[in-house]
Amino acid sequence: MNTRTRVTSIPLLLAASLGIGTFGRALAGNAQATAEARPTGYDEIQLTVEESGVTGMPESVSAGRYLISVTGPEPGEMGPSGAIFLQLPEGVSPEQAFEDTQAAGDNPPPWFIDAHFGGGASLAQGTESWAVVDLTPGTWIVTTPYGSTLGVQFEATGDMPTDIPAPEANVTVELMEMNIHISDGAFVVGDNVVTAMNIGATLHELDISRIPDGATREDVDKVFQTLMSGATPVPEDGLQESDMTPVETMPQVSSQVTATLPLTLEAGTYMLACWIPDPETGMPHAMMGMYDVIDVK
Repeated sequence: MNTRTRVTSIPLLLAASLGIGTFGRALAGNAQATAEARPTGYDEIQLTVEESGVTGMPESVSAGRYLISVTGPEPGEMGPSGAIFLQLPEGVSPEQAFEDTQAAGDNPPPWFIDAHFGGGASLAQGTESWAVVDLTPGTWIVTTPYGSTLGVQFEATGDMPTDIPAPEANVTVELMEMNIHISDGAFVVGDNVVTAMNIGATLHELDISRIPDGATREDVDKVFQTLMSGATPVPEDGLQESDMTPVETMPQVSSQVTATLPLTLEAGTYMLACWIPDPETGMPHAMMGMYDVIDVK
């Protein structure tokens, strides 16, 4: 999905944030997120992504922090894949949510704004990955990102433990209105373990795109300003929207939700952004300043 699609297709962006949009997503190479750095000390749930949906989820688990292991097809075979966790508003069943989504097309289903997103694992960088997510008490569904599969419902029972250790990560990223802040550590060349914390009040995501080495925030600003004006980026030797190559989008997290995932990066310059539209203005958060440019060495 290129930048112009993100900017001009606001309803599609909302569908993408659900993980149920109908568009494809460019993948950066065939990098495989490592399994060696997966955290220990957590109960593990092993899931498989298929064209029919996600399999392997128990009907009931104790509320707590889990290591979610996901395997699936080669990137691109069935579109972007993985497993995302969300809680639907009261009275909305997985079947109704699925029907609403199909009927809505490029528009968000009516329950979107009231859903709670708990993160998940992405398979954009390979056929195997993992994530650490908190499954708080209540009814959840697990479904596929950027797919159209029926969500699998399960219950998280009991009370959330109060003494759960945080997973070790080499970089922690805070998401808030309208800022992306690296609060601890740094991204490195090779395998990373990234903790994304939504300390804001609204839904956010962490989208990572490769941009030409040496590009700056000023360069990105010019692209955004051009896109918002509907013009063609000039000069031609400057940063273009086509230069922004998607690498990974970490599944969306609602306010006060934290998720930890693996990420493999090559040396170079990257843009971190949130493309979730603002609920009041419809403007993607990135266009409101929620992005950063980093160099990974």
